[in-house]
Amino acid sequence: MAGVVHEIPYALSGRPTGTGTASYVLADIDYDVALADIPFLLAVNDDRSMTIGLAPTKKDQFDNNREPGEQSLTGWWLRSQSTWIGGEGMLYQDPDEVGAANLQNRHAIQYGHSVGLNPWVNGQLTLLRSTSQRIADASGNQHFVLGWNDGTDRYWSAVGNVLKSDTGSATTTITWGGANTIRSLTSDGTSYFAADNVGIYKGAGSGAGTLAWNTGSVNTVVRWVKGRLMAGIGPSIYELVGGTPPTLPTAKMTHLNASWVWTDIAEGTNAIYASGYAGAQGAIYKFVLDSSGSVPTLASGGIMTAQLPLGETVNCLTTYLGTFVGIGTSRGFRVGEIDSNGDISYGPLLITISGGVKSVAAYDRFFFVGGTNSVDGQSGLWRVDLGQIIQDQGSTAPRMAYATDLQAHVTGTVSSVTNFGNSDRMVFAVVGQGSYLESASELEASGYFTTGRVRYNTLEPKIFKALTVRTPFDLKGSLAASVIDPGGGSTSVLTAAEGGGAGISDVILSTPSGPVEWLQLRLDFARSAGDATLGPTVNGWQFKAIPGVVQQRIFEIPLLCMDKETGRAGQEFGYEGMAAERLAAFTQLAQRGDAVAWADLASGESVLVFIDNYKFEQKAAPSAVSAVSGGVLYVQLRTLADVIES
Repeated sequence: MAGVVHEIPYALSGRPTGTGTASYVLADIDYDVALADIPFLLAVNDDRSMTIGLAPTKKDQFDNNREPGEQSLTGWWLRSQSTWIGGEGMLYQDPDEVGAANLQNRHAIQYGHSVGLNPWVNGQLTLLRSTSQRIADASGNQHFVLGWNDGTDRYWSAVGNVLKSDTGSATTTITWGGANTIRSLTSDGTSYFAADNVGIYKGAGSGAGTLAWNTGSVNTVVRWVKGRLMAGIGPSIYELVGGTPPTLPTAKMTHLNASWVWTDIAEGTNAIYASGYAGAQGAIYKFVLDSSGSVPTLASGGIMTAQLPLGETVNCLTTYLGTFVGIGTSRGFRVGEIDSNGDISYGPLLITISGGVKSVAAYDRFFFVGGTNSVDGQSGLWRVDLGQIIQDQGSTAPRMAYATDLQAHVTGTVSSVTNFGNSDRMVFAVVGQGSYLESASELEASGYFTTGRVRYNTLEPKIFKALTVRTPFDLKGSLAASVIDPGGGSTSVLTAAEGGGAGISDVILSTPSGPVEWLQLRLDFARSAGDATLGPTVNGWQFKAIPGVVQQRIFEIPLLCMDKETGRAGQEFGYEGMAAERLAAFTQLAQRGDAVAWADLASGESVLVFIDNYKFEQKAAPSAVSAVSGGVLYVQLRTLADVIES
């Protein structure tokens, strides 16, 4: 019926009171569409089209890096890695901002976890060398190993009351002079010093030993530092020079707590350091050297230079290159630094080991740390790279790169670790098992590596499409690749057999079947079946992914906004000023910036949208009653991804 005046169901002035998600319900006028509770007729004709399309999911970026990289490529979300010298410990394989100019972006050099692999050669990931048991012992006594060389690489092994020398192919039992359980072992390079609860005994090489000093204590630790023999006996520290052996000289320090136990002694540039504990309190003391005379002498009395957190005690102490301090504690391993005053500052726990760290050795640029039952539940070593800083700690020692290292493939306390003579091979002892020597050339039978979680620095879901793993053309051993999803599921991707080509290139990933927040890569290495000295090498890996979000739709729609309009059924409606009132209500809705309900009143579809932009076009002159007699309202709408109402 023509001329019907219809009450407009939207606010005519002021800010709309609703949330914008209210939907218009058809009554007596057959409107086409509605935004919130404001209805419209479509103004689509040959000159005014309605378009619907997808919004882009990736924005254009300007790459101002000096060097090209994966961020400069288009079409894919890429994450790749071609070196692992930052060691393990990376939870998310995301770029991070690092403050110090000499630090690399950790996501490019660190990874998640590895066992049996050597990441320390730039640009390649390979199997570590294997170990073999040399001197078996099931007694459960503390087992000490100490490397030496008399033209042949060797190590001493002390367990129970037995001292032996081992070349790696033959062992010699040594008559060391004592008959009780050996409590500590050290060397000046050519002679050994073995301590039991009676005294300290000295012998040359594999020769017999004789009593050098009386001790009378089971709590005895002996170390050769700064060209002299030092001993912690009970709560006292001794410099074992001069005097009338075997009677002990005057102690350099006796701790005020009679229950104090000294655990280790090490040397710095201008001082000697001694670690110990009583109850739940651990600390490191500094003994200063007086260099005013022809021979440096040790000042009496120690100065506390580092105190451990309550409940954490020091088990062992190793200094290296006059700067670094390896601190094995009841909770794990810390790296410290010696400053110009000879004081020690240490960083946070670098490696947490529930069984604690009982021994540390140094070689090349590395600390080798005894890891009790910490290499996938079995015992072995961890390696810390003192040349690779992964996080600057400011006033405390920086965090260094680390990873698991040699394995014994048995459980038990790792009580001691040492260099095998002058070689690059290591020896370590496991209580109740024996001593284990690193092979000169044979590799571990297998090993594995996992990346951090690759999530492209966003929580939005991704669709992982392809994987590439680079290897040499003539692959030695075999390599298997699999992916780990957020649910913990592992899916095999491909196995590269021995003698295969240049790895796994752009293999399409069939799983996960849908978008996920992150994915991890796992690589399993197996040495050559025909030559135990050869194994696979990995030179790099790369994931390709695309955004996995539900893409937004873009609507560009012309809407009729007149004072008088004709509905789909032919009925005429409206009044003077209706266009102006409806345009004002729409403008308020658009300026709020919130999501509103968009409804196709013919089909019944309803979806939440943002009003990105609009334009009102009026071609007729306004009437005497209204400043706006009508026109076409062009709106650009963008849907909320994943939010659909129907």
